[in-house]
Amino acid sequence: MLRIVSIWGMAVASPDKEWLTVAEAAEVAGCTEGWIRMLLLRDELEGWKSGERAWNVSAKAARELRRSLTTRSVGKRDDQPAQPKRRKSR
Repeated sequence: MLRIVSIWGMAVASPDKEWLTVAEAAEVAGCTEGWIRMLLLRDELEGWKSGERAWNVSAKAARELRRSLTTRSVGKRDDQPAQPKRRKSR
C-alpha cells in the first residue's frame, strides 16, 4: 500500500515504511549519529533529507545496519587483572 506523506508542504509517496530520526537510527543500529550521517551522505543507508539538516532513516535499513556492524573484542581485556609491565634491564 502506498501512502502519501506531507513533508515541508511537499507530497512524498512512502510505501508504508517506518522512518526514524538520525538519533533513533543510531540507537537501533548501535552506532553513533555521526556514522549514520556519513552513511547517508555516501548513499550507503536508505534515507532522505527532510529539511536543511534533518534526515529520516528507514527503520528496516537501521536494523540491517545493526546486523552488519562488528564490535571490537574486549573480552580478553577483562579476563585477567592488569599486570605491571616489566622494565627492560640494561
